[in-house]
Amino acid sequence: MTRSDLADPAASQVVLIGATTYTRLPPLPAVAGNVASLAEALRDPQLWGLPPENCHVVLDEASPREVGRAIRTAAASVTEGGLLLVYYAGHGLIDPVNGQLILALAECEPEVPDEAGLPYDWIGRSMAGAAATRRVVILDCCYAGRADGLMSAGTGGTDEVADVAELDRTCLFVSASANRRAAAPEGEPYTAFTGELLRVLRDGIPGGDPVLTMAAIWRRVRTALTARGFERPELRERNAGGSVGLVRNAALSKEDLAGVILRGGRGVADRDLAGGRILVLRHDETGAVGIDLDGRRSTLPDEFAPAWRDRLAEAGVRYGGPVARDGYIALAMMRPAATPPPRFTPVRDRLGVLSLAASPEEVRHTFAWIRVFSGYFGWSPGELESYLDSGVLVRAAADDPRGEL
Repeated sequence: MTRSDLADPAASQVVLIGATTYTRLPPLPAVAGNVASLAEALRDPQLWGLPPENCHVVLDEASPREVGRAIRTAAASVTEGGLLLVYYAGHGLIDPVNGQLILALAECEPEVPDEAGLPYDWIGRSMAGAAATRRVVILDCCYAGRADGLMSAGTGGTDEVADVAELDRTCLFVSASANRRAAAPEGEPYTAFTGELLRVLRDGIPGGDPVLTMAAIWRRVRTALTARGFERPELRERNAGGSVGLVRNAALSKEDLAGVILRGGRGVADRDLAGGRILVLRHDETGAVGIDLDGRRSTLPDEFAPAWRDRLAEAGVRYGGPVARDGYIALAMMRPAATPPPRFTPVRDRLGVLSLAASPEEVRHTFAWIRVFSGYFGWSPGELESYLDSGVLVRAAADDPRGEL
């Protein structure tokens, strides 16, 4: 599994289970925020882009059978290249008879948790039969009830939970630790564990790899919770389960790539992407736009404004990309110390895009050169980042002569 390995969201399935109200246990209102925000983060195209229909939220369901059915259905729906993720937030109890982990649902009673709770074994069986090669379980719970605004931990510890729940080829991320209380601070929108998990997913890890693995997420969450005086979460894995990638590193995705020159990576199948250098003209939350600097050249059409022909560095128009071939983009380099005209949009340094609606006479002394491109490349939110993460596109090396304009 490479460091840029991210599961195909269209082939993946996620089940987010939350229990906020109970008949015999204290309520956990923050769990509703946990589930809603985690679903939002996983569906964010900048982070992963999980299709909404592949994200199943099960909130305050009293029937263990219905919760189990949701997990089994999701497990059976994962296809090749996908990830199966099951998350639970609520009270965690241990069956006093056999020590089995029970995920408490609305009508669960502490003395007999197995009667109305969800045995973790049900999750284990469903995941064991799934076709998924990546399996992640995240448990934000403890063994007993909640006291003084906290979910209190009973006897036993993280290792006990992990031993009960562990599966081959599965990463298990658990909030509870030995003889400590799993915090759900009053007045905060999330429980402590999931709050830090969300912070890592949303903000990323500066200087980290392009894709955040479960192990990298665990280390970051553990450091943050320890610094706040909360319990230390634990990670269990088999067959390198900790290297399962969950989301893109938002700290890197937030980088503005405008002005960067890219080229096709090794084995890229798209002929347009493999053909030459691509200059990114715009990159923001709405997506990205770029042009092929090395696109084939053709003659300017007759309808092209004659006044502009004498201003162009090249006596033709280059193929810029497959989108909007009937439109033109003028790439221009300003002269040193020149003042940018109103119809000029900077890309990097003195380089930018000039609107052809400007008057050629007004800009005749402003630019060192102007080149015209027909068409462009367009990427939806998160798509360009995905191409970089997967190696479809790579940055032109600093010493690569192809990195120059």
